[in-house]
Amino acid sequence: MSVPPAPENFGELVQIIYSSRSLLGGEGLSAGISDILRISRQNNARDDITGALFFNGRAFAQVLEGPQLAVSNLYASLLKDKRHTDVCLLQHEYITRRCFEGWAMAYVEGAGGQGFTITPGFLHDALHRSNGSSGPVLQLMKYVMAER
Repeated sequence: MSVPPAPENFGELVQIIYSSRSLLGGEGLSAGISDILRISRQNNARDDITGALFFNGRAFAQVLEGPQLAVSNLYASLLKDKRHTDVCLLQHEYITRRCFEGWAMAYVEGAGGQGFTITPGFLHDALHRSNGSSGPVLQLMKYVMAER
């Protein structure tokens, strides 16, 4: 995990990637995802945050990028969000260029609004095979968005 940035760097762009286990399910799943996207897109546009949300039916992975203070505040609120648990910060680093420029919150929706369809356990397997590195998750998100 990265060392927290010094206060003098708070104006710079950062990128964080985290994963978490979804607590959404059943009949409320589609509405829950829609609510996350609607609110994220509105607030992220206001706060100059870009990123992507990946959901495989059981787990989330999310990339957030933008000004240090805005991203830190958003992450702090996400830690309190009751729609997921087991939040794991995978990456926190300064960036010079955004990966998801122009996307207040990118999301790939599969058949039936269930998110991007992949094999169960993908996030768990990808993270454990790479010793907790966010590389595979970020690469998949970038690939999927390039295909859109």
